[in-house]
Amino acid sequence: MALHEKVICETLSTMNAAFVQLNVPLIIRRIRRSDIIWQQRRARRNLLQPEKNLLNWQWLFKQYRKNKPRESGLEQTAYVFCLNNSQQERAAFLLKSCRPVTGPLELNSLENFYRKTKGHPLLGKMLRYSLSMMVIYADSFNENEILKKESAKFIIKDIVNEAVMSFYTYEAPMTQVAGKMECESTYYLLNEYVKANFVNRHC
Repeated sequence: MALHEKVICETLSTMNAAFVQLNVPLIIRRIRRSDIIWQQRRARRNLLQPEKNLLNWQWLFKQYRKNKPRESGLEQTAYVFCLNNSQQERAAFLLKSCRPVTGPLELNSLENFYRKTKGHPLLGKMLRYSLSMMVIYADSFNENEILKKESAKFIIKDIVNEAVMSFYTYEAPMTQVAGKMECESTYYLLNEYVKANFVNRHC
């Protein structure tokens, strides 16, 4: 198993174990071809009732599939959050990448499909769980001596509008990068945020 595959497996295992321990009815897994097809169909439906600032997942997945780590030096992984039920209903997508050994770790895109559903386990928590994934991902990279997490930058890329930017920088210890629609933080700040807002709030 390649080192990055090991990192991915460890990240999934740790995050899903945390969901079980904290009684959060979610699971997270690697994205599959069927998920990509589902999202592309969903995107076509959205064209009938267009909303502003929707993420272009068709383009994102195209870039994701094009990536060749040996040539680009970029390790990229897409995940899907699912409700932990018999249908494993898709609830959100998350795409992130890392350029070992120098970093940074980038959260390239995240989208919750059911933001307005009352009582949904991702309601108001998508960013929190996504940043938790980044911290776990960094921990595993660090343990496998692929990345020095304490010196790496943690970035959320291509934020769709100022309202979302304001939410990210208010909700988490992130700072907007001057002149760009992205924000950044450090391992120390995000690790403390995750402990305070994910672990402690569920204990």
